[in-house]
Amino acid sequence: MIDNIFTNKFKNENYSVYSLINGLSNHVAQVLSLSDIIVPDDTNELYSYREISTHSLNELQTSLSYEPWENVFSDNDTNTTFNNFLNTFLRTFNASFPKKKDKIKTE
Repeated sequence: MIDNIFTNKFKNENYSVYSLINGLSNHVAQVLSLSDIIVPDDTNELYSYREISTHSLNELQTSLSYEPWENVFSDNDTNTTFNNFLNTFLRTFNASFPKKKDKIKTE
């Protein structure tokens, strides 16, 4: 069995499954038809983004230039050094490019 369909719709049985001969190969397609599917209205959904501009890029560069980097170079362990760098960079990055939220625009 290579064409499997799993569903939890047995309660009200508003679905049908049938084979469709598509002529593309020696296998037929399996079609699952749901008659009572509810499509969520996502017009109120929010998405996150970061606004990156010349000003915010300059802010990031300036903030990084004032950052004390001693904690990055003070350890001989590569993992610790990398983690120190990443933590410093991400803190500065998140401050320069804060996440904003907006509604999904539907046309």
